[in-house]
Formats: sequence, C-alpha cells, structure tokens
Amino acid sequence: MSPIDTGLVWLRRDLRLHDHAALALALAHCRQLQLAFIFDTAILAPLPRADRRVAFIRETLVQIDGRLRERAGRAGCGLVTGHGPAVDEIVRIARAVGAQAVFASHDDEPASLARDAAAREALAAHG
Repeated sequence: MSPIDTGLVWLRRDLRLHDHAALALALAHCRQLQLAFIFDTAILAPLPRADRRVAFIRETLVQIDGRLRERAGRAGCGLVTGHGPAVDEIVRIARAVGAQAVFASHDDEPASLARDAAAREALAAHG
C-alpha cells in the first residue's frame, strides 16, 4: 500500500486505542489520521432514550477524545462524531476531513456486512 495523505479510522464496537488492528494499519500507511465514531440512528432508534449502553459509549468516546488531544498536543486533533445513518455519516465525515482511505475493523454480523458493503460503495462513488 502506498502512503496515504489523510486516513480515517471508523471506530465501531472496538472503542479503544490499543490492540486495534484497523488503527495500527492506518498508522502504518497514513501521514495524517482522523478517528471517527457514528451514532447510527438505525441502531439507536429502537433503544430507550436513556439507555445505559449509549451512556457508556459516550463516556468512552470522551476518554478517547481526551487521549487523542493529549497525544497530539494541539486543538483539532480529537475524535470526530456523527449522528445519523452510518453510511451517510461516514461519507460526510470522510469528505469533511479529506480522507483518501477509510479503515475499520471487520464485523461478521449480517447487518454489519451489509452496512460495510454499502459504505464501501458510497465512499467509492464520492471519491
């Protein structure tokens, strides 16, 4: 893989910065890197408004954001979040940060495989 100017790591179930295959691959091939998490409305819609799992995810994301900013030592280097349909949001975020590649961990669930295929197609269509 040739060097990539800007990459985007799409965090999903794997909310950590250590032992993260997609992040390690992106770090090895990208000059600049942005991390993102999407609050997928297809997943959130059926959940209770005050679901404790979502609160845990938010708390974890705040910690990840803090670690990213601390490591970078400058503003604008934290975690990007989106809220909406996952495919639409990953395309929007990738375009906003100027990503030439998007990295994500593999997920074997049928709905996740369908989402990832749709995301690959949408990202390819938007360059």
